[in-house]
Amino acid sequence: MHHHFSIDESLRFGWQKTKAHSRLLFQVLLTFFAVQVSSAVVSRVLGHTLLGIAATIVLTICSIFLGVGLTVIVLKLARGERASYSDLMPKGELVWRFFIAGLLSGIFMAIGLVLLIIPGVYLMLRYSMVRFAVIDGASITESLRKSAELTQGVKWHLLGFVLIIIALNIIGALLLLVGLLVTIPVTMLAYAHVYQKLLGRTHHAGA
Repeated sequence: MHHHFSIDESLRFGWQKTKAHSRLLFQVLLTFFAVQVSSAVVSRVLGHTLLGIAATIVLTICSIFLGVGLTVIVLKLARGERASYSDLMPKGELVWRFFIAGLLSGIFMAIGLVLLIIPGVYLMLRYSMVRFAVIDGASITESLRKSAELTQGVKWHLLGFVLIIIALNIIGALLLLVGLLVTIPVTMLAYAHVYQKLLGRTHHAGA
């Protein structure tokens, strides 16, 4: 059976791109981690004080923006486009669509998990490309439909890929978290590569 993407080739792609753009990716990840650490410190030191709540809200919003920006950078690099540190702070409209689309896909997955584990996993894989689709310009509803189309017929293969990247990031976390500086960009770039492969499949089918 032809799966339209190779797990091994995608991971090698992620590794090569990470090496080629290591400086930018490490800067981005260190910024992201710094915000996460700051949020933890604020929560511990200021607790539920008014200042603590305000700081937590600001840091949470920053984290959401940075998460979207990181995905934008990863998709650009996967396509061979120029990416810069300034891409880390995308426009608010994109962040809003990204957040809502991700929230909806998460709700669908949660409903599936409530019903049974297998439907939950199925829906997770079905909507696993939503965020990339949003960055590509799709609306919230279009991103859900597009992700469903892209993952049609490859969910079992995609499940194997997802399990491998989860395992790699667990290993990265076990290496005193330093390993995540490598495993996160490698796996995100590999995922963006898979998205590109599946996108190419649908374009070819529609030609």
